[in-house]
Amino acid sequence: MDEMKKTKISFNIVPISSSNEQDVINSIEKYFIQDEPLNASVELFKEEESVLKYRNFCTNLLCTGLSLMAVSETGEIMGAILNSVMSKEDYLIQQYGDENFEPSSRFDDIEVLLNKVRRDIDLFGQYPNIDVDRIMELKLISVNEAYRGQGVCKALVKKSKEFALELGYQMMYVECLSYFAAKAMERFGFQCIYSLSYSDYVDKRGKVVFDAVQPPHECIKVQLLLL
Repeated sequence: MDEMKKTKISFNIVPISSSNEQDVINSIEKYFIQDEPLNASVELFKEEESVLKYRNFCTNLLCTGLSLMAVSETGEIMGAILNSVMSKEDYLIQQYGDENFEPSSRFDDIEVLLNKVRRDIDLFGQYPNIDVDRIMELKLISVNEAYRGQGVCKALVKKSKEFALELGYQMMYVECLSYFAAKAMERFGFQCIYSLSYSDYVDKRGKVVFDAVQPPHECIKVQLLLL
């Protein structure tokens, strides 16, 4: 793996098609579900219900047609980014429609956190002088461990930005659950508009939900990029 990182690998960024959706989901399960800090902290991948919900989550995102993958010259999937579009109407429905949702799995615990974050921020009011009605949301970025350090993440985000501009979206939005994801987005020009420490996030009983998150992952950050 170290030798591979030293050698620059050529790759292309292409849309994810129906013929390779399952390969992408398999790659995400191998390189993202277990590595992502909140997933790891609750051992989400050990709970069958949560894994099934994660698969459905990925499948639904792939149906939007906005997701991309990095493919090597030999045809290997090096990484993927799953994107979706959020309209102002969808945001308002989602923002206020989940306040009484009761989690039944560890996957749901993460969703409840994300719902709280979206209620805490005035997403479409961040730029009051600009009429923003559609946002591209970067939902998940996964890079094959063997190809990290090759610029795959940067290329996936760059191509997503080009895609968003072509489609007339005015903003890109990402919820960074890991320290490294947040730092990467800052390098790509995203601006942090919100953060919440995992140690400060508690359930209805006042119990810290994610008390096993390993450093340096200390908080969730919401970041925006105006297009």
